[in-house]
Amino acid sequence: MFGPGFFHRTGDSPAPRPSLRRLARHFGPFFRPYRGALAGGTLCVLIGLALGKMPPLITRFLVDRVLAPVAAAPWTEPLYRASLRRLGIAVAAMLGVSLLASWLMAVRTRVMRRAGAGLVLDIRLKVYAHLQKLSLRFYDARRTGDIMSRITGDVEAVERLFTGFGDRVLTDTLNLAVTAGILFAMNAKLALVALLPLPALIAAIRWFSRRARPLFRQVRDRMGGIHAKLQDNISGIRVIRAFNTEELESEQFARENREFYATQMKEADLSARAFPMIRFIEGLGAILVTAVGGWMLLRPDPEISLGDLFAFSAFVLQLYQPIGMLFHAYTHVLQAAAGGERIAEFLEEAPDIADRPGAIELPPARGEVVFEDVSFQYQDGIPVLDRVNLRARPGEIVALVGHSGAGKSTLINLIPRFYDPTAGRVLVDGHDVRDVRQDSLRRQIAIVLQDTFLFNGTVLENIRYGRRDATREEVAAAARAAFADEFIEQLPKGYDTEIGERGVKLSGGQKQRIAIARALLADRRILILDEATSMVDSRAETMIQQALAALMRGRTTFVIAHRLSTVRHADQILVIEGGRIVERGRHDELLARNGAYAAMCREQFRDTISA
Repeated sequence: MFGPGFFHRTGDSPAPRPSLRRLARHFGPFFRPYRGALAGGTLCVLIGLALGKMPPLITRFLVDRVLAPVAAAPWTEPLYRASLRRLGIAVAAMLGVSLLASWLMAVRTRVMRRAGAGLVLDIRLKVYAHLQKLSLRFYDARRTGDIMSRITGDVEAVERLFTGFGDRVLTDTLNLAVTAGILFAMNAKLALVALLPLPALIAAIRWFSRRARPLFRQVRDRMGGIHAKLQDNISGIRVIRAFNTEELESEQFARENREFYATQMKEADLSARAFPMIRFIEGLGAILVTAVGGWMLLRPDPEISLGDLFAFSAFVLQLYQPIGMLFHAYTHVLQAAAGGERIAEFLEEAPDIADRPGAIELPPARGEVVFEDVSFQYQDGIPVLDRVNLRARPGEIVALVGHSGAGKSTLINLIPRFYDPTAGRVLVDGHDVRDVRQDSLRRQIAIVLQDTFLFNGTVLENIRYGRRDATREEVAAAARAAFADEFIEQLPKGYDTEIGERGVKLSGGQKQRIAIARALLADRRILILDEATSMVDSRAETMIQQALAALMRGRTTFVIAHRLSTVRHADQILVIEGGRIVERGRHDELLARNGAYAAMCREQFRDTISA
């Protein structure tokens, strides 16, 4: 049953071809710490298995030693008392076996559930830690909801295999072997009759597995799609409301669910055909034993006793019960394998950006940043940056200007090594950023992005995010420098106010100022401002520019600005077009050249005057 092709998938699923060896490689280390729990659970099941063999034997004793003598002989007081005593022994034995079996089941459930919860914790932490190491390219190509689905639902599928069926496979297999041995010991001829339906049962299980494997994977993939769509819709609810597309989104979500439902129905139809067929084959063994055993009992010279037939029939049911349990376990193994495949795909993802062997700790930075013939492309054959050269000396302010899509944000993303150049190199204080540890590099860079992201927490927690040991006084000082204190103090709980997911309870300008306060508090040597004042009004912008001027002093600062008026005092202004630096210089120098920068100024100021 569990041969080399056990996890082979058919169908059109795009996932890599799974194998038992592949899943064992990824999940084997997670199971090792819980071998004791698995052994304890298995022991409980083994003892329960032994106890499960007792009732048929007790039944045989009850029939042959208690009921049959009373039915065959005239009633007498001694016979009555002896039979009554034996009846009491049989009932007490049944009660003791039942109580002990129930207690063992409770112990096993507790042990395995605790171990299963620990297993889920370990796998989720491992997957999450691995996700933190993966490059931004990984996230660029995947939907958030699908990632979440793998960390939650798929991990739980693997856990159910451990807690519900891990030890059952071994014990049911052993139960099958022991029961078959007992049957052959009791009556080999009748045992062969009981095993007649077994080849048909194995064929039915193989038929089911070939069709079930791709369906179980499709179910997991469809569920991931539903989670992804749900996450998109919840995150974008304001856009949905603004464009009045609730009905359209509902139709798309319904389509995702209908596709999931259709896959589930395929699985249900398959199970509706397979399970009754397998159940019938299981019952066929008991029917054959009843027919042949009854004939053997009714012959003039009976080969078996009535008690033997009762006990044998009970053992036949115990023979097919573990086969049925193995089939159910097999089904759950297939479902867990589908989830395990999806988790394994993540664990097999190698980060594009990783510390090289022997990477060094970047010393406290002076702030010199150099680009040497740097080119970059997100996709092969589509260049975004083309042979960029620049030098930012310590303490300089470098402004990057240009039309949308020119490559400005890509350029600054190479400094903290969110991506690696496809050609050339980026140096910080003479160190190639690929030769230093990522954490030591990023500890010396503060970033305020155009798309401000705040976490679901308090104002204090968000400002303190870049420096967790900062005091409330230091947080307040950073907020004042970013001119954020005026609105923070008006919030219901001040700095302890919950701002909601992505800062939903704040305006765009307020979120921007908190992000600037976060960068101010971090106090890094290299500062990156990507449209840092794009979401604030002119009054707040003036105040923030004054605060940023003090912050930039002595720090190397890269500024991406749409409003050219905010970069007039930059030490270098780089005009980027088509991934190349087409002009560089100070504001007055570039105006005097009457080139691309001057044209941008005329266009922007004309639009401003017209507005």
